[in-house]
Amino acid sequence: MITTLDRVSTILRQQAPEVEVTEIVPEHRIQDLGIDSLTFVDILLKIEKDFAVEFSDDELAAVESVQDILDLVAQKA
Repeated sequence: MITTLDRVSTILRQQAPEVEVTEIVPEHRIQDLGIDSLTFVDILLKIEKDFAVEFSDDELAAVESVQDILDLVAQKA
């Protein structure tokens, strides 16, 4: 069974191939993964599309970690 973390990890790797960690975990901070702000916006847009959800600007501004993304998806699904 594919989890939300698996799906988000796949999107992160597709949109930001420079991420060098072998496994993306909820505790990873976005900045620690080496993702710049423009790429991060692309990632969030792809997540919105793939999960058929919409995030507000305030919600997006609060995202700092992979767990924050997972929480947002869970709230919207």
